[in-house]
Amino acid sequence: MPRFLLGLLALSLLSRCATSPNPALEPATATEIRRIVDEQMRTQHIPGAVLAIVRDDRVIYMQPMGVRDIEHNLPVTPDTLFPIGSCTKAFTSMAIAHSADRGLLSLDDHPRKFLPYLKLEDAEADAKITIRDMLSHRTGLKAYADLAAEPGVLTREEYIRAATSAKPAVPFRTKFQYSNAMYAAAGEIAGRVNHATWEEVIANDLFKSLGMTSSVSIITDMLKSPDHATGYVFETSYRAVPAPKSLIALAPGGAIASSARDMTQWLRMLTAGGRFNGRQFVSPAMFAELTKPLIAVNPTTSYALGWAVYDWNGLRVVEHNGGSDGISAIVSFIPEKHLGFVFLSNTSSNAMTKVGNGAARLLYPLLLGQKNPPAPATPVPPKPPVAPIAIDVPSADALLARMIDAAGGERALRAHTSLEIHAHKSYDNQGVFADLTIDAKAPGRHNETEVWTAANREIGRLRVYFDGTHGGQETTFGQDSVNDDAANARDDRQYAFPQLLALKPVTVRAGDNDTWILDLGDGVRLVVSRTTALITGREKEGETIAYADYRNIDGEIVPFRYTIEDNLGTSTVVIDSIRFDVPLDDAIFSPRR
Repeated sequence: MPRFLLGLLALSLLSRCATSPNPALEPATATEIRRIVDEQMRTQHIPGAVLAIVRDDRVIYMQPMGVRDIEHNLPVTPDTLFPIGSCTKAFTSMAIAHSADRGLLSLDDHPRKFLPYLKLEDAEADAKITIRDMLSHRTGLKAYADLAAEPGVLTREEYIRAATSAKPAVPFRTKFQYSNAMYAAAGEIAGRVNHATWEEVIANDLFKSLGMTSSVSIITDMLKSPDHATGYVFETSYRAVPAPKSLIALAPGGAIASSARDMTQWLRMLTAGGRFNGRQFVSPAMFAELTKPLIAVNPTTSYALGWAVYDWNGLRVVEHNGGSDGISAIVSFIPEKHLGFVFLSNTSSNAMTKVGNGAARLLYPLLLGQKNPPAPATPVPPKPPVAPIAIDVPSADALLARMIDAAGGERALRAHTSLEIHAHKSYDNQGVFADLTIDAKAPGRHNETEVWTAANREIGRLRVYFDGTHGGQETTFGQDSVNDDAANARDDRQYAFPQLLALKPVTVRAGDNDTWILDLGDGVRLVVSRTTALITGREKEGETIAYADYRNIDGEIVPFRYTIEDNLGTSTVVIDSIRFDVPLDDAIFSPRR
């Protein structure tokens, strides 16, 4: 064949692979979609993204936008590898479905049939749990209980052992609780029944079978490709961030990286009800299981097996997103319409990747010619009438004076100039334990160190320091930070020593029948016993602390036990020893690197 004909043939093939929308999509619709996405990228500070749409087994739109690497001004392409975060979960549940189709397992099997080491703390859950429960987030384990994986030290089995043995947050099968640990365990099951690893099952059974030639099951492997996205966090400017170390241990819950071109192969199969290239990729029965709602996430959305499910204008939408620092993705499809899309971007979770209220509400009206239904009104329950109670509320200064006397008196508090505490701490819902040391020195220096262990080994160290003027956090797992001015001002108030004498209360109000609430401003409140005037709790947005087991140490009355409720769940601190007036070098309150 003449060279010029070969050149024309190559040009023809390239034109078929171009990134402009397929003619099946009206030009006006394609233009409007591009305008909407461009606007979202600008307002949501998304440096790079790609949107692909599939309908009736055809890619009707494939549009890369922006840059995958800001520093080198490298554009996004249809083949740019992006982390897809928790969109990985649908691949893991599909691997389980494939295994069920082969007769290797059942969704109703107990996981201990395959993972003898998996044991839950709750007796009922431990006896009744099934693979179906694991994949639908209804085991009772606390949502996002991934602290054991955070430092990136534990193996997958060690992480599963630690996280699944933690105390549950809710009773078994009563409430949706998003669990990466259970997906990590499900991935291990898929590997074992296929005499392989989860990574091999994903690569061979899913990627290879679907022609997803550039996708990788472990996020770090995408760095081997010259065409991969750098993740960014936007603060006042863009800051590049590495992939979270935790994703290696919890890989079946969130470690896949893929391209828009590859993900359209996945979407072609999904929008065809589990068929691909004219053959059944997964049985109709198992596809139905994967997308059948099992537990409510909220009043409008339910969770199936690796997918969220909700109604849009009488149509069932099946969707999942993924997000972390520098990672944001969403996959969505409407089975009845054989229509779906994937949106990948290289920044943290944004408005486009919200399940039920993100890109779907922007795209489906255009693609289906229907308006979004009105948002359902959120019912506001009526407040029960409260009978006024005549209570003689003390002034803030009077209550503070009582609290100082109850703690040992001003003289005893001023007599102490330093403090050393040794304690042990349990992150009850995380399967993580810590040796805790607290050093404090007048007038306001503070050093707090936690040595974390999980699965019977040290996994990391966390240090919070304040030298009286500046503070910050240092870790062994790459999460160091330095206080800004607002945080330094907060720590200056929080770590004043002795703290009771530095309080500047604002107001007092009645709490329950036995407490006063002392407002300190900045959203911080102390709960004080009316009977003893001892502090029984501390509250601020997102955190409550309950204090107990008060003892007399060198004339000062101090708590030896406290319970913390925050985004990590319940944590319990039990103090082993308290010593006052210990010589402390000022250097221990300063940054160490």
